[in-house]
Amino acid sequence: MIIYSHGLVILCTLLSAVVFYAGCPNQQWFSKRYITFLPALFLSLLLLIPAWLLLRLDMSVLSSSFTLLTAEMLFLGTIPFLTRFKTPLKIKSGNKSSLIRGDSYNTHKAQWTLKIVGMSLLGFPFAVFTSSLLGWWAPASIPNDVRSQFIMWMIVPLWITPISLVFISNKPWRLFLGFSLFTLLAFGLLSLVNIGG
Repeated sequence: MIIYSHGLVILCTLLSAVVFYAGCPNQQWFSKRYITFLPALFLSLLLLIPAWLLLRLDMSVLSSSFTLLTAEMLFLGTIPFLTRFKTPLKIKSGNKSSLIRGDSYNTHKAQWTLKIVGMSLLGFPFAVFTSSLLGWWAPASIPNDVRSQFIMWMIVPLWITPISLVFISNKPWRLFLGFSLFTLLAFGLLSLVNIGG
């Protein structure tokens, strides 16, 4: 029963992200939009309600909300890349799209896979070390079970954020090097904190 309910949660969340993306002005799936933004937003939010209610059968309100928002962020972050391996649709003059692509579009296209894989691999240890540091520096009055839950829940946003931000860089290798240094710094601080006490 739990497997079916969680499968429905994933399906509703995925459909919600697909509907929202299909209604965005800059979507690249269709030559014309079959649904406008506001109805797509409303339908997307409507699809999240049964997903949240199904999660509530097994989780608290906060856990259900966090899980649903994290899954929605993951789907919304990855769905646009499904069309990135083919030539984008031409922008029509009456479309009123704000999407403008320069000549560098084709060179960035080859970096998308590198960026997502590279930052996924570098981002996970950074998220683990940083969330552990945040948990270590939490006030001593917080019980250990609450502290461990905090560390666990913080890994996801700390991991997804650099994966999202990597796409604003034109030079992924320089960004990877900088992020590797941040990861080593977080690891070093965590090692010092553990040695100290």
